[in-house]
This record gives sequence, structure tokens and C-alpha cells, in this order.
Amino acid sequence: MMAGLAAIVFLLIRAIRNLGEILHLWQLGIKRGGFYAVRVWGARRKPLLMLLVIDTIVVVALICILSARIQML
Repeated sequence: MMAGLAAIVFLLIRAIRNLGEILHLWQLGIKRGGFYAVRVWGARRKPLLMLLVIDTIVVVALICILSARIQML
């Protein structure tokens, strides 16, 4: 049970960091965000945003699954 709670905490941290990075890229704008994405992540801006959004959706789904399994115990 404690391992499940720890996993949920780590997944929540990952989701929050992904959302923070998405907001940061969004606030930088198209040109500066593109430079930032290439320099920091080594990827273009739009594919990076897509990857972060998909990763966040998967992480939230995992959190839901883990929390449902913990409640069943």
C-alpha cells in the first residue's frame, strides 16, 4: 500500500512538472519557445508539446488506476 501511495506521489509530481513545462513553452511564444525547445529538449516545439500532453494524459490515467486499486484493498 505504501509503495502504491509513493508511486502516486511521484506520478503527481511528474504530471505537475509536465504541466509547468507546457505553460512555460506556451508563455514563451512561438519563436522563443521554439528556440527553448531545441536548446533544452532537442526537439521542435509542437512535437514536444504533443509529447508532454500525451505523457500527462497517460500519467493521470495511471494515477486513476493506482488509486482505484488502492481503494479495492
